[in-house]
Amino acid sequence: MPLDPAEQALLDDMKYRELSIKRKKRATDAIIYRERRFRAGLLTAAALLLSALAALIVFKILRHLLDRVGWWLPGVVVVALCAFVGVELGRAVLHSRFGRSLMAKRERALRKRYAQELNNGRRWLQFYYKGEDIAPYVPQVLYFLESDQRFNTIDEALAFAKENRPENSLLAAQAAKAFEKVASETNLLVLSSVGGNGVPSSRLMRFVKSGRPGVWYVSTPAEGPKVSEFDEGAVAVVTFPTEDGETLNSNRIDIRRAPFALDKIADLYEEQVPGYLDGVSEAEQQRELVYELTLRSARVDTWISHDHVEFYDD
Repeated sequence: MPLDPAEQALLDDMKYRELSIKRKKRATDAIIYRERRFRAGLLTAAALLLSALAALIVFKILRHLLDRVGWWLPGVVVVALCAFVGVELGRAVLHSRFGRSLMAKRERALRKRYAQELNNGRRWLQFYYKGEDIAPYVPQVLYFLESDQRFNTIDEALAFAKENRPENSLLAAQAAKAFEKVASETNLLVLSSVGGNGVPSSRLMRFVKSGRPGVWYVSTPAEGPKVSEFDEGAVAVVTFPTEDGETLNSNRIDIRRAPFALDKIADLYEEQVPGYLDGVSEAEQQRELVYELTLRSARVDTWISHDHVEFYDD
């Protein structure tokens, strides 16, 4: 039985989404390939440069000193050894601050080159249907309706896909690793809350990681206007973008007052947000309220991926 016009239009959007995601995947693969080729080119250039220098020294300058024992064999050994040393030096340079900066610059240039495919694919990473993000189920829904044709409506195909979706522990581990990576590179977030009058507001705040997965701390003065809003318990967060444009965001958060003041976690702030407590007296730290944010789930948005990580069940 054919779908009604509204569902057919939605199905067409799903097809376009899959096409955009595939283009984004090809662009991502091209970026990764070109980055690896660039890195390999740098290492090869370092090896060739050092081995050429060694060959010049051995064959042009030291040759007459090696004639008695046979110059060609030790010369070849020295050149090969210098090529190996050149590769290792190249790797050391790539792991240095200069090397990381060079690779980051190269990556930004590649992202700019493939910006159209990346941006278009990123816009389609989420796919909402009746207020729910069904992006993980779109390929199965398309298959059930277009190829298998065992269902007559999107709702039937979606329900079956949800019931039979396999758990993938590897993807979950990769998402958790991506979350920790991004979280380690930032300490600034936008915390949105809703006041008693129903008006939402947002504030830039520094945060620290507690050491437990998805559990962060923020602080605010006891007399601050955010206290009553935080006590309402309806908040959402998005972290400030890293240098590579990576962010974390979540609206499934439990927020509660911590049973201690800022002075009890001063060491976390000193380690993770250097300078934050400069000029804050011990007495002021004891008066500062600390709120614990427990992220039940979060999204990790990067240029090349969009991961969903689960921490705690409702």
